[in-house]
Amino acid sequence: MAKDVLNKTKTQLAINTMNSIGRANNFLQEKINSYVKTTSLTPSQFAIIIILGNSGPLKISEIYKQMLIKSGNKTMILDSLEKINFVNRVFSKNDRREIIIELTSTGQKFFNDNIANYYNFVEKTVSSLSQNEQKDIVNLTKILAGEK
Repeated sequence: MAKDVLNKTKTQLAINTMNSIGRANNFLQEKINSYVKTTSLTPSQFAIIIILGNSGPLKISEIYKQMLIKSGNKTMILDSLEKINFVNRVFSKNDRREIIIELTSTGQKFFNDNIANYYNFVEKTVSSLSQNEQKDIVNLTKILAGEK
């Protein structure tokens, strides 16, 4: 029975598609992790700094919604960034139950010192694709993820 399903061209194409996306994701994660190691932060810490540097102060839930790296222990990551004086927790002026995370001057300096190199790294990493191919991938993955 399983062999009959696997012989279907449509099924085999779907499997190949999933495997290709998985391999590409693994490749990109390895590249990102190697780059981030040079900054002495973890991938999750680095992602938070990039998000806050680009967006400004955000609620914790908004930060993790934007993260490409999923993490089980959000509080511990923020604690570690707070310990090295990269972020502050501030109570929202609108709702004291909400905590806003913002970069400190040290965190902002780290962002400013690293963002150009990171963007150059990202460009280089996907440079084997044309800009049109990159746009196609963005559109196709949005469709696959139900975002379009």
